[in-house]
Amino acid sequence: MNQFETEKYTLPLRVLHWLTAVTIMALLVVGFYMADIDPDAPNKYELYPLHKSFGMVALLLVMLRLPVRFKSGAPAPASWLENWEKQLSHLVHVLLYVAMLTMTWSGFLMNSTFPYVNGVEIFGMFTVPDITPKSEYWNGIAHTFHSVGAWSFVVLLALHLGGVFKHRVLDGKEKDVLRRMI
Repeated sequence: MNQFETEKYTLPLRVLHWLTAVTIMALLVVGFYMADIDPDAPNKYELYPLHKSFGMVALLLVMLRLPVRFKSGAPAPASWLENWEKQLSHLVHVLLYVAMLTMTWSGFLMNSTFPYVNGVEIFGMFTVPDITPKSEYWNGIAHTFHSVGAWSFVVLLALHLGGVFKHRVLDGKEKDVLRRMI
């Protein structure tokens, strides 16, 4: 392998990465839209069941992704990366995992603690039961984690995509890190 070649992530991890990425990015877009829509808008509460269903799909994907990631590991950082790039990349990846866990679990906890619903209905097919007692206090805390997590995720995603752009476009094709994940 020459200095510009890089190992790929395992196929299961690549598939989980892209499924998780598409799901979470769609959830972020819909979530921010739902947060800004007028409370009296006729379609405001039509989006919530879909957001919750896909949120539970994201939770499942993240929970599958963790053991796959620990079992398969990650390829060694590319040899041509500067030390600061390796450290920043590692930090952003760790924080992305923290954000994925925070977002998915806080959403589930928000639903579980919300006094006016029971369980999460998944695409009208079945219901995932609540995991906590109902509590407006804890619902507020879960909501705060969910909101802060969403904005944190946007920042981390921008850093992640910025790194991909830098290496693919600015550094040249031979230093394209995207090849590791496709």
